[in-house]
Amino acid sequence: MTRLLVGSAALAAVFLAISGCGGGPETPPPTTTHSAAPATTTPGAAAPTTTVAGEAEEETAPLLAWADANPEEGKAPLAVEFKADTEGGKPPLKYTWKFGDGSPDSSEANPKHTYDKPGKYRADLSVSDGGGDSDSDYIEVEVQ
Repeated sequence: MTRLLVGSAALAAVFLAISGCGGGPETPPPTTTHSAAPATTTPGAAAPTTTVAGEAEEETAPLLAWADANPEEGKAPLAVEFKADTEGGKPPLKYTWKFGDGSPDSSEANPKHTYDKPGKYRADLSVSDGGGDSDSDYIEVEVQ
């Protein structure tokens, strides 16, 4: 009975190795060929763009924006460094920060701002691109 089990296990291992179901070396999946030229990413571009051979226009990823602040809370006067994280869009990008305390807006991507009085403030970020796309986000800052 022992020989039969050992023989069956060896036979199963050989079958699995041959069929590619474990135990054998992994082989990469087969590649497919298309008649059109492959898509290429334009190096050095400010936003990811994809160009497909034979097409007249470049396809730009949609503009996405996120607002960040450091610190998000603290005692007055509170100096805050804001950061606009963006993805996609068509250069040039235009930034507008509204700090929520009545002070003038900023057109910098990563402005610094000081809140002098205690309160909860909403800092709004708006970003627009050269193609007419836009996105916005906000972050709340609490000053004690």
